[in-house]
Amino acid sequence: MTETLHYRLPWQSSSVYPGAHPGQMIGAGQLFKRHEPLIASPDPRRIDLRASVLDPFSSYRVRVYQQQSTVNVYLIADMSASMGYADKQQTLLRFLLTAAHSAFDYGDKFGFIGCTERIEQRWLLPAGQHLGRVSTLAKQLEGLNFTGGANGLQNAVAFLPAERSLVFLLSDCHFQLTQLRAVLGSLQGHDVIPLVLWTQDEYAALPNWGLISFQDMENNTTRTLFMRPALRQKIIAAYQQRQHDLKNTFRAFGSEPLFITEGYSTQTINRHLQQRAA
Repeated sequence: MTETLHYRLPWQSSSVYPGAHPGQMIGAGQLFKRHEPLIASPDPRRIDLRASVLDPFSSYRVRVYQQQSTVNVYLIADMSASMGYADKQQTLLRFLLTAAHSAFDYGDKFGFIGCTERIEQRWLLPAGQHLGRVSTLAKQLEGLNFTGGANGLQNAVAFLPAERSLVFLLSDCHFQLTQLRAVLGSLQGHDVIPLVLWTQDEYAALPNWGLISFQDMENNTTRTLFMRPALRQKIIAAYQQRQHDLKNTFRAFGSEPLFITEGYSTQTINRHLQQRAA
């Protein structure tokens, strides 16, 4: 059974369709929004007698309420070669299905944008409520060999709707910070939740002694190093500094990243979502 992501919006959706999130529209709802003249909202059941008596123009005033609305939820996924390492690809697939099921449970629409060196039509899923299309996409991704880089991330905004959407950005961020800033800058019109996938094997599981071959999965270059305690600590320190730099970069654009380093967990992501909405 797929677990549910409990995402809440710290902003109001502009969608006209009723849903589960705070909206800018007025309609059926529990939260009082404002008073309006009866002629603007002709519903005598909602006449506020006290407000009408106090109206300086002696007109009837009606209470109107905030409508709960839908939102478009998108997953922008890094599908570069490094994302095929260890269990990152399986994490991507699990989150894809979890996010889609959760959006449909909320009554929202879900879309997917897969990014390699460029954005291909086959890895695009426009926002909709078709679980079958999501399942088909997941099966295609499961058998895919991730290759190349993730330059397509910078063009993902062109495939998002104009209205503000909730965007999950899933990547290991193994590229230049200048590229990351360009991606985040292009997405500033949307609510971005960065999920950074790292694995302990990349840095923490290195031996103290021995010959180790490192392969850059995106350009296929290999480098052999003689591992020793000092070098091992230097590599770990470099990863810690990288994490610090990534956090500062995301925060500069108003997003708090979640580093997923010990396998996928919906509960961990939900705790992060609750903290950002608090």
